[in-house]
Amino acid sequence: MAIGNNIKATLSHTDSNLELNKSESCHLSIQVNLDSFTYALLNLKEQKYISLEHFDFPSGGTYAKTAEAIDRVIDHNAFLKNKFNSVSASISHQINTLIPNILYDKNNGKSLLAFDQDLLQNEQEYSDWIPSIQAFNSYTIPVELTRCFDKHFEGISWKHDSSILIESLLRQFKLHEKKKIYLSIQNTYFEMVVLNGKKLIFFNNFSYQTAEDFIYYLLFTCEQLNLNPEKIPLVITGEILEESEVYKIVYKYIRHIEFSGRNSSYKYSFVFGDIKEHFHYKLLNQHLCVS
Repeated sequence: MAIGNNIKATLSHTDSNLELNKSESCHLSIQVNLDSFTYALLNLKEQKYISLEHFDFPSGGTYAKTAEAIDRVIDHNAFLKNKFNSVSASISHQINTLIPNILYDKNNGKSLLAFDQDLLQNEQEYSDWIPSIQAFNSYTIPVELTRCFDKHFEGISWKHDSSILIESLLRQFKLHEKKKIYLSIQNTYFEMVVLNGKKLIFFNNFSYQTAEDFIYYLLFTCEQLNLNPEKIPLVITGEILEESEVYKIVYKYIRHIEFSGRNSSYKYSFVFGDIKEHFHYKLLNQHLCVS
């Protein structure tokens, strides 16, 4: 994966017509978590995604090491060192909570977040306003990451991954009138959203290690919400394949399953033909939620 200080991309899909000197006409979307860094380039004039690259870092590290690795990625990527029309980033982790507008106060946001999350004393609380549900999403961003990105990108706009997920689903599926489950699946946790038309019924995230853990949380939540696995439709987003043990066990218990498609508000370069349409859902909807 790495040669010297140069970290190689695990996945690289870039339009051959991409010109380095055209960066100022692009929006750069970045998704980061403890062990990976992914970015996508959107040609704003054409509203067309033209590049996506993903970098994996050693698991079990710290955010300080993640920031160091991202520094190396950017230093060895000629395009990322250019100036962009706009830049946004999302943090992908489980330290977040939705707070109704009537209860949220910026002065006590961290205290509210700490009710159900373990926070370090020096962590700063951030929040996203999600107008479609009239609530704030409260979360933290490790200071090592904010320092790293502020150094490289002027005026960067941050979001939590789950804010993008909720807002994107509500926009994309607003005409659906019945209850439906949406899963966004990561390597160690998944997010579960239940919508009834334009109304958010449920949101939570669950850690898992095995496929059996996964299906336990999914079926338990269905039971608590009185959702019949034989009847409720379920839509999957995230980097998961039909061959995976998680998909196989979900398919065993849930009758109506489909993968999400891409947002039709954008166009996609031919290089995205090599990427499954339900992959990178949140990253490719990030611009929609920050513009």
